[in-house]
Amino acid sequence: MTTASPLETPFVGGIFWAVGDGASPETFTRYCAVDAMSGIGSANSLIDVTTFCSMGVKEYIAGLADGKQVTIGANYLMGDSIQEGLILDVENKVKRNFEVQVDGVSPFRLFHLTLAMLDWELDPQVAKQNVIKFIGKISGKILRS
Repeated sequence: MTTASPLETPFVGGIFWAVGDGASPETFTRYCAVDAMSGIGSANSLIDVTTFCSMGVKEYIAGLADGKQVTIGANYLMGDSIQEGLILDVENKVKRNFEVQVDGVSPFRLFHLTLAMLDWELDPQVAKQNVIKFIGKISGKILRS
């Protein structure tokens, strides 16, 4: 019988979206109403550096990194201070710091990112829970620890 290496074992811990309060030092509060989030990450732009000496083939280098657009879906909670704050962030066109906390592994993983808040949308439902969505664009580097 063989056992899977830690790299082959699926992660079954918790992943949490935490919202920064903007204070110094900043405190992050887990936003437990979140039930969906798109992937986080960044991609490098592509720069064509082909020259006459490229021997008939294109040559490229990686350019500036561009953060992904992130969508957060959550159960709508009337009067919730985090949701109201994120709506204000969109209306005021400001950035907000967030953490994606990966709990249940050793060591604890943390992804710290800043989003330029772009959009919010209330998605009312008849047959299931009411959902609110927030969309932001990653601004700057994603810090991992």
